[in-house]
Amino acid sequence: MRPINKGASPYKTISDYSQALPYLEEQIGLYCSYCEFRIDHVPEVEHVSSKSKGGDVTAWNNLLLGCKYCNSRKSNHTSTCEIGEYLWPDVDNTAIAFSYEEGVPRVNEQAIMQIDPSGDFLQKARRLFDLVKLDNRPVGKEKDRRFKRRNEAYKIAKDSLAMWQSITDKEDDKAKLFLHQTIELARQIGFFSIWTTVFYNDPIVLCSLISAFPGTERTFFDEYGHPKLIIAKS
Repeated sequence: MRPINKGASPYKTISDYSQALPYLEEQIGLYCSYCEFRIDHVPEVEHVSSKSKGGDVTAWNNLLLGCKYCNSRKSNHTSTCEIGEYLWPDVDNTAIAFSYEEGVPRVNEQAIMQIDPSGDFLQKARRLFDLVKLDNRPVGKEKDRRFKRRNEAYKIAKDSLAMWQSITDKEDDKAKLFLHQTIELARQIGFFSIWTTVFYNDPIVLCSLISAFPGTERTFFDEYGHPKLIIAKS
């Protein structure tokens, strides 16, 4: 899950939370803050702490972007007194909290226990994972496209990796053009963590991805583009 930095509030007051959409788009891009789905239609401004359970309706620090699938799963299940029981991509190191091997999202238990043997961080990661049902596989007529789109992104990323590896001179014009096209393709498709997982052994591409996706919190990545074993910003 891509950790994000929204920055300070860009507005003093707004009358309706939907008015925060252009600011969120500019700061973090039109990607779901949870599953990383690129939101092409009707992006939803969602409340970390549910507005029906005491969450501030327009406060910048209570707003994220959600796809309709994650937003409907999350619904109004988080109250103001419960938000500390979950990880949040604009606060915590969600880059290390989840893994995406073979394109399948999982709680990254091994890495988490290295940085917090107490199990507190692990429990928060599990709660967020279950809250939005990040690994949901639709059954029957269920309209949840996250699984399908994530798999498509994984296959495209794997194909892109194979072509990138076939380029021997990473400094020539052909390589630079292909790198640019790959990064733009990733931006258009979304699923940041799928791309960073597939290109894990290539710091050139990893660092380019981190720079290209707006609002990615760099503090949680090292100089090679790998997630740091830390919980909070240093």
